[in-house]
Amino acid sequence: MDFSGKVILVTGGGSGIGLEFARQLAGAGNTVYICGRNAAKLDTAAEVHGLHAVTGDVTSVTDQQKIISTIASEHGRLDILINNAGVLEAYDFASDPNTLDRIEREIEINAKAPLTLTYRALPLLRQSNQPAVLFVSSGVAYVASAGTPVYSGTKALIHHCAQTLRHQFAPLGISVFEALPPVVATDMAKSLKSGNFKLMQPDDLVRQIIQGMKAGSPEILLGQSKQIKFMSRLAPTFLFRQFAKTEFH
Repeated sequence: MDFSGKVILVTGGGSGIGLEFARQLAGAGNTVYICGRNAAKLDTAAEVHGLHAVTGDVTSVTDQQKIISTIASEHGRLDILINNAGVLEAYDFASDPNTLDRIEREIEINAKAPLTLTYRALPLLRQSNQPAVLFVSSGVAYVASAGTPVYSGTKALIHHCAQTLRHQFAPLGISVFEALPPVVATDMAKSLKSGNFKLMQPDDLVRQIIQGMKAGSPEILLGQSKQIKFMSRLAPTFLFRQFAKTEFH
């Protein structure tokens, strides 16, 4: 897959992995749109890295439509959609007073939004000569994380949906990629307290994902996610127990 002269949308592009995607892709000569809820972060990122910022909540129908219509009016096509936005909620399901809100928040952002945004982006993607969708999933798609009641479930859902959409979009000429990172050195990882994880740097992570997409690899396993996938088949109970030792603070 070619990565030059493309029109690209990165969700959650104001910080972390999303910002690194936007920075590297813009540096390679692409037109990159970033979206997110924090207008100040988006505007700063856009100014520093030469990006196009559209403030919007990916869980909002109105904001999704605004993001898509902005790109449509300015370019008439979308070459690559990178569904990156996500949240991680670590809590005790039975005792946390905000459990219901946490359930809805994670499912809305991690699972529902990538799928509904992809659907709304289809008309623009079909105007591209080489359209593609990337879902940023996680190695925990292969194993339940005991400290996060819903997070790993949302990533498992995206893992399965990516496989299904890859099959269904093939006749449309739309490539579907899934990246399954390990724990990455971003703000999201700061709550983890475990010696079992080797943090991957965002720049290295994004570079490897782009390389995988260029090579046409539909499922891109990164860092320790390779071992997680292998162990989930060989010794799933042992793997779950290891993950259950992880503490969050």
